[in-house]
Amino acid sequence: MTPLSHQGLYRNSALMLAGFLGAIALLIGGIAAALHVANTGDELVPLVFGTLGVFVLVVVVCMLMALRQHRWTIEAQAVLIEERPLVPLTGRRRMRRVPFIEIAGLSSVQNAADDLLTLTARDGEHFVLPPGLQPGQGLIRKPDQAGLGAFAGELLGAMTAAGIAAPPVAAGLGFWNRPAGLILLGITLLVTLPMAAAALWGMWEGAAVRHRGGEAVAIFVMMPIGVAWAMVRSWKRRRSVLRALRES
Repeated sequence: MTPLSHQGLYRNSALMLAGFLGAIALLIGGIAAALHVANTGDELVPLVFGTLGVFVLVVVVCMLMALRQHRWTIEAQAVLIEERPLVPLTGRRRMRRVPFIEIAGLSSVQNAADDLLTLTARDGEHFVLPPGLQPGQGLIRKPDQAGLGAFAGELLGAMTAAGIAAPPVAAGLGFWNRPAGLILLGITLLVTLPMAAAALWGMWEGAAVRHRGGEAVAIFVMMPIGVAWAMVRSWKRRRSVLRALRES
């Protein structure tokens, strides 16, 4: 019998967002330092462009480090877990075979717009499995949450067939449902609000029309709205999970 496996692209959204905020802080600090150090325009221009280069580099590096391929394979008595960076040399590889008897719990947690399957071993180590992509054509495809749920059912069935009491897949708290994640979202909201206000002011003054920057304005205006939606969604999930734990 061919082992059943599931593979998905894990996006470490916390690293992406923290890297973006850090890059913005470096950009603001670098430009302020350049304005303080430079005495002429000829001295200022290379410093500003160098700061912009550092900003882009930090964002790209964090994005590449945040993208990883995770693959779980169900075996007769264990699940083989493989994790590797999407781009070589941007992160460490991890491989572990977790016997069914060592699985302490399985849960479903939020990660941005996706729901992940998480496994907690008895030694406290955590593993996550993201959904794959739905089959079909096109550049943008939706995550296959149904496929991930079916794989979770196959894993529970394999544990039961091996004589191991399979733990139920319960809703759990991910990073974005915990205080650290909510604080990070709050900081992001505070950062994006003035950016959206500046974009709206530029549109009011006609700058966006003159420079055909309507698409950029729309992105900046929608950023705090998207962050606020993520905060509300994360908070609702936190309340529902904690309520279920209290009732149980």
